Amino acid sequence: MSTTTWAFTLDEDNFVVAEGPVGTEKNVRLAFETLIIPFGTQAESAEIYLWEWHNMEREWASGYTLGSPSATVRRIDQERVEVGDPYGQFETCTMGTVEFVGALEDLVRFLRQLRS
Repeated sequence: MSTTTWAFTLDEDNFVVAEGPVGTEKNVRLAFETLIIPFGTQAESAEIYLWEWHNMEREWASGYTLGSPSATVRRIDQERVEVGDPYGQFETCTMGTVEFVGALEDLVRFLRQLRS
């Protein structure tokens, strides 16, 4: 489990809004938020993505890509991932792997709480 904490809220249109830890660059926050748009408020969607990420990590270690309809994430190496945007909504950026996985875990927890 990561010690990195991301927070999430819903906006007036029921879209998930992400807030990274203190010091998170605006573009990185936007990149992550864009990646998760297709998940909506469905915890299962985020869980499946995280499950697939871990499966690919075990099989390939690095060099793989797993995207959503709105963004792609490429595992550069053990320490970093690159979040890319095929639609020009944010600039391609990097995140630490631990931070990325932690953000997904935090998202899953948030979405599960919405069901409660």
